[in-house]
Amino acid sequence: MAVKTNIVIILLISGILGAFNLEDSFVGHIATQTQGFIAVAFVISWLLYGFIMSYKKVKYFFWFITLYWGIGMILTLIAIQLQWFILVIPLVCAFFTPLYGLSYFLTVPIVNKILSFIIFIALPYLSAAFGCFLGKVIRDNLDKKEIEIT
Repeated sequence: MAVKTNIVIILLISGILGAFNLEDSFVGHIATQTQGFIAVAFVISWLLYGFIMSYKKVKYFFWFITLYWGIGMILTLIAIQLQWFILVIPLVCAFFTPLYGLSYFLTVPIVNKILSFIIFIALPYLSAAFGCFLGKVIRDNLDKKEIEIT
């Protein structure tokens, strides 16, 4: 699968799940249970995507997700610091809006922006990384069983 295809799939997942949270995230309403489940679905989709890509032996996927979330974090921090709101809005929509409902589950108030920012970046990244790990472990175990059978 080409890098462009991965970007389209990721932005499509972010766009669809983020659309449910868009209005409330920009207005600043308290997250609802539904938005919490949407955020969980987003994290699970990263886990499954990482699993599938690793199981299919797409070797660059781990580096791709590291760059995707790393660049997203750095660009968002720069845009916020420099108050480039024309850039902040699409970055927030792509990276954070699907995760807005996580605040429903967090005991830490959402006003702690630094901690929320770290959690919102780390959770889908670590979920995808764990999916990559699981995909590789299961694929390797299945390969070993095939070798033992033959």
